Order: sequence, then C-alpha cells, then structure tokens
Amino acid sequence: MRKNWSSSWQKLWTGRSRRRQIELVQAGRFAPAETFEPRVVLSAVSMSQSGAVELHQHSELAVSTRIVNGTQTSDYPAVGLIGESGDHFCTGTLIAPQYVLTAAHCAEGVGNTSGTFTVGGQSYQTERVYLHPNYNGNAIGSDSANDIAIYKLSSLVVGITPMDIFRGIPQVGQLLTLVGFGGGGNGTTGTNGDFGIKRVGTTPIDEVSRTLISWNFDNNTEANTAPGDSGGPAFVTVGGIKYIAGVTSGGDSPDASIGDHSFDTRVDAYAAWITSIAGVTGGGGGGDVLSTLSIVATDAAAAETTVTQTTNTGTYTISRTGATDAALVVSLSYSGAASIGSDYSSLPTLVTIPAGQSSVTLTVTPLDDSLAESSESVIATLQSSGAYNLDSVRSAATVTIADNDQTLPTISIRATDAVAAETRTGQVANRGQYQVTRTGSTASSLTVFYTVSGAATNGTDYTRLVGSITIPAGRSSATISVSPVDDALTEGTESVVLTLATRSNYSIDGTRGTATVTIEDNETAARTNDNFADRQLLTGSSVTATGDNRTATRESGEPNIAGVSGSKSVWWTWTATATGRFTLSTAGSSFDTTLGVYTGSSVTSLQLVAENDDANYSAGTLTSQVTIDAVAGTQYQIQVNGYESASGDITLRLNPAATTFAANRPAATRRDASQIDSVFQNYGDLAGILWSRRFPSSQ
Repeated sequence: MRKNWSSSWQKLWTGRSRRRQIELVQAGRFAPAETFEPRVVLSAVSMSQSGAVELHQHSELAVSTRIVNGTQTSDYPAVGLIGESGDHFCTGTLIAPQYVLTAAHCAEGVGNTSGTFTVGGQSYQTERVYLHPNYNGNAIGSDSANDIAIYKLSSLVVGITPMDIFRGIPQVGQLLTLVGFGGGGNGTTGTNGDFGIKRVGTTPIDEVSRTLISWNFDNNTEANTAPGDSGGPAFVTVGGIKYIAGVTSGGDSPDASIGDHSFDTRVDAYAAWITSIAGVTGGGGGGDVLSTLSIVATDAAAAETTVTQTTNTGTYTISRTGATDAALVVSLSYSGAASIGSDYSSLPTLVTIPAGQSSVTLTVTPLDDSLAESSESVIATLQSSGAYNLDSVRSAATVTIADNDQTLPTISIRATDAVAAETRTGQVANRGQYQVTRTGSTASSLTVFYTVSGAATNGTDYTRLVGSITIPAGRSSATISVSPVDDALTEGTESVVLTLATRSNYSIDGTRGTATVTIEDNETAARTNDNFADRQLLTGSSVTATGDNRTATRESGEPNIAGVSGSKSVWWTWTATATGRFTLSTAGSSFDTTLGVYTGSSVTSLQLVAENDDANYSAGTLTSQVTIDAVAGTQYQIQVNGYESASGDITLRLNPAATTFAANRPAATRRDASQIDSVFQNYGDLAGILWSRRFPSSQ
C-alpha cells in the first residue's frame, strides 16, 4: 500500500495513559458497552501479580475460554505479561534467563526500572528497557517500523526454559502458532476483550516482507491476534522444535474479526540486534561462533526413469563447520530450468541439521513425463541468516536432470542487422533484424517464443513484437524485423533485447539465447540531467532550479525513492557551503513527485540521507520535502522522480532550514493528568481508541 493508515490509528492510541483509561471507565464517564469498542474497554484493566484480571464490576463483557478462534492454554511457560509498575497491557516471551522479547510499542515510554514481566505466578522488575534504535511508531504496519524491544530483568528467571528465536527465513504457507494474553472471541463477532488469559491458535503465513510476517484472517478455521497480544510470540515449528519467528505488532481491523489483516515483526530480521543485547544463540546458532554453511551436489546427475527402471536421483549435501551441540535451521531457495512439482518432487525450503550432526542430505527425485525436453537444471541456493555464515564459494549447487524422451531441436537467436534508426516520412526505413535458427528435423513447423526487454518500449519506439515466431516446415530459420517508430522525443540510442523463452518441445542454445538490436534517435537535442552522470550543479545556500522529467528515463541501478517505483528521474548535485540544516522541496512542481538525497559518486554506490514521497498526503500536498543535516564541503546527490510514471514541470528549492526551540520544553510524562484530560475532552479523539490495534504503550 502506498499509505498506511493503521499506523496513524496506532499513534493516536499511544498518546493515552492506561491508568487514566481505567479511572475514566470506573468513574462511569464512559459506558463500556456503549462508548468503547470491546478491545478498548478491556484495555482499561490492571493485572495483579497473580495474573488475575481486574474489571469494573459493571462491565457487561463475559470472559471467554476461547481466543479469536484460539484455545486457553497452560503451555508455553516462557510467555508472560508485560507492563509497567504493575499495570499489564502486552505480552512478552523469555528468550534468556534475564531477557524478555516484546514489541517496541509495548515498551515505548516505559522507564528503565519501571517495567514488569509476570510469568509463572511471579513478577520481575526491569533493569533496563531496550527499544530498537530505529523504532518508528508512526510507521507501524510497514517495513520501516522496527517494532521490537527487549526487557532486561533485574534478576534471573529460574525454573522456566527460555524460547529460542528463529534465524531462518519464514515462508508463505508456513503455519504460525500464535500465543498471547489478548482478548478472546471468534472471527464472526470479533474479540470480546477478556484480556489476561493465555490462549493459543494457528494461522498460515500469507505474506513475508523485509521485516514483517503478515496474514489475512480469512475464516473461522484460523486464529487471529487481538488487543493485548502485542509483543507476544508467533512460533514456527521446524524439526519438532518451536522457534519465535514473529513478535505481534498490529493489524487493520478494529475488532480483529474475519477480514482483518494482521502483521508481526520478523524476528530473524533482527537476530543480530537481539544477540548483541541478550547474547542468545538459539534457533540453531550452535554456540558463540557461527557455523559456516556450504552446499555441494554430491550426485549432480539425475535422470527421468520409467516405472520399471531403477530411480536415478541427485543429491545435495549441506555441511556446517564448528559446534554441533544444537540443531541448525537452514533456509534454501530453488531455481533452474526444471520446474518443481512437474520435473522433480518438491524440496523443502527449511532444512534442519540435527544436533550432533555436521551435515544433512537432500535428494532430487525426477518425475518422468512424455515430453521431449533438454537436460534441465535444479539449483539449490543457501539463504542468508543471522544463525550462520555462508561459504563464499559453495553457497549454491546444481543437479541436472536428463530427459528420457526424444532428442529436441536446439534454438538459437542472433541479430543479423543489429543497428536500426528512426527515419522521417520520405526517408528509406532503417530496420533491424533477428534470425531464429533450429537444429534437427524440419519436417514440421515449430513455434518459438521469446520475451522482449531493453530501453526501447515495445509498441511505442518500434512496431509491436508479439512474442513468438513460427519457423515454417521445410526451413531451419525465420527472421524477426524491428521497425522503429519516429517521434519528436529526444531519447538517445535505445536497445531492443530478445530472449528465447523456455518451452518443452525445444532446447535453447546456452550461448546464443539472447540478441540485441539498437535504435538510433533522429532528434539532436539532449536532456541535461536525465542520467546520474549528467546531473545539474546547484551552487549557494539558497537556490531555486527548474526543469522537467517528461522525457526522462529510469537508469539502471537507480534507487526507488521511499519504496515508490518511478520511471522518470532527473538529477542535481550540490556541495554544502556550510554545516547546518537545509530543506529541499519540490513545492510548485506540476505533478506528484518523490524526492531523495544521497551521498556517493556513482549511481550504484549511493548512500541514502533523506527521502520523501508526499510532504503532506492528508492535506493533499503531493510534492515532496526533506530536511538534512548538511556537512560543509560534502557533495549531495539529489534525485527527483514522479510517483510511478507521473511527469511534468519541476521546481526544486534548497534553503537553510528554520531554527526551532522545541527541545527546550520539559518532556511530558506518561501520567501527565492535565494532558490526558485535554485529550479526552472531545469524542473525536475516541477514533484513536476505537481503532487501536494492539495495546501499545503510552508516551
């Protein structure tokens, strides 16, 4: 999604004090059944050290023995209640005798020594609270939220075994086991808000992004997290062992009912940070020194066989160096010309090297079919993880599956006229040409498929190529023409790349499977700052530049600004005249812009300084603005792009930033009653409560 509104509702909630909510409900100023959505009523609870729920006696909500399609449990003894000074509002998991993993929004504003963790009937005070250094509460629900935190307890928890963190890569379809103390209920009616009872449920993963695990609450056969589950664990099971793969962060639906989209913070994405604080090496870490993993094809030649023949399989061996006292979970991906499920049996993406073993084998089992195919490859590649290092030479291996059917023709392609050009009316057309050739029999026709790529646009810069060519019976080759289309745009020389596409009735020449024709432009003007190398110079400390990106193109290696794809970028460069804060803005531009500022001397070595999509999306300001802390003499590279394919006139302004003195004001406390009274003066603020997703902590 381009904009994430769920994070905005979460931010409204974090400004409220839980103690004040309790007082308001108990004083009768808000009727739970009428004014609050149930999860909000149940946010106004306090947990005693024994774990009992203290609800206002007039609450009309009954305690359910079921989570949102989950089950009350006494298992998972390492999972407990998180809070501050006795008020519990989130869930956490013991990952080491003195360390508890939870969500950053559950720890935000909690003092180093005022946090509490209640587990096994006993409460422990914190010695220190660690929020992830890049936590961004305004970005909850996106990859940039970094919604993860650690409580360091003032004393060791004894008698409870900590849970290991997962260091592999979660997979779509993998089953999550959700545990937490949040509100119960079912998917049809939503959460009933009975916070404080530990429940467990399961749901499959629907999406894995850079730092998040997400799922859609589709039906009542699945479970979902609810208010109070924030910070709690989502386990995956590998080799019979449960690992913490996610930390509950939030969701979109206010009542967690069917249709909700929920998300957890990926633990493996923060494994190094967790280890740096808690020193844990679980999840297959195998000791303080990480193992180095390698993979080799110990039997690289497999083949299709009939039912009467002995199966001819291939084998990979995955090996680790170092200690073998703990199991190690290994993540893999597969590629190659062979198709999983049709050319060979499915292979696992997560493999466990058991404790006491230094290696494990994987078998590639070919599937016989009646298709005439060339030999096809199966490439297994080890995936990076915080649990191990990768052998720089042996991180991928290939098994080849030989076909047992007829010999296939081999197809090749070459550019027999590699240079084409735009021509005006009355001039002789200057076309390019490819030749597609086959080996073997020419008794019948053969249709060959190809894909089209390159800087030139199919159907715009040249007459559309349809993606296939038929070599007629009796002939061994056929030609494909590239007919340029003349236009008034200044484009420079552009490429048309044809790549032969794999099909089951022919094989592709390994060295001649792609060919390129270039189209020369017939305009003489040139854009001055389309490519990074041609960026325009800005001088001074207050400067306004103009331009446009209507005919600009995307250069290979260019970054996407703020995660937004754009295809029409232009560049400026500026060397800071002084050390200080400077604001750059595209205000006054005629289209929806994106703006990025970097350091670095080439398009492939850029380091991000600041980026922005919209200066104020809510107010309809779709131009962009950033403020940077510039260092005198440092060269900054400035990229302006359009949202997706937007283009138009550009106004780029650079000025010293205005000075503010807000830092001199005393910081507000979590329990500033006057501020809280002010917040609750109008019912409009209840929107933040009604849409609160997961009991985040107060400021």
